Amino acid sequence: MELRQIVVGADGTPDSDAALLWAVDEAVRDQGRLLIVHAWGTRTETRAPYARYSPRDDLASELSSATAVLERVTGLAREAGPDLQVESRLVRGRPETALPHAAHGADLLVLGSAAQRAGDGRLGAVLLSCLRRQPCPVVVVDALTHAARQRMPVGSARSR
Repeated sequence: MELRQIVVGADGTPDSDAALLWAVDEAVRDQGRLLIVHAWGTRTETRAPYARYSPRDDLASELSSATAVLERVTGLAREAGPDLQVESRLVRGRPETALPHAAHGADLLVLGSAAQRAGDGRLGAVLLSCLRRQPCPVVVVDALTHAARQRMPVGSARSR
């Protein structure tokens, strides 16, 4: 099956970067397109009502941070797949909602997971939400597994 549209969630973490690079490899191999989605919101939108306000919680600084993350990961994707058609999208809102919505109608949604690094094997809220709402097939990549695959001899990691 030829993949036409691959959506990848990006938050700037090592696991997210591993998922991004996996998605780039997949899109290049299948001559597809890549949509990078970074969901963001202010800390005040997601904090407990009793939590103290911090000057870091303002909209301008959160937007600036989100934009910087998206620019960095978009550059990483373009460097890894120079001929790949890459689109990036900054979405205000919770990733649990934004990612399934962005992936609706896509051929594949790729997400990072830190479950192995955390040591307890539990999946995070974003990943669980995307698996429950599955708008398309979902692939989960973690940085440790991706790094190990990158060190394998040619043919052993990519054979299917």
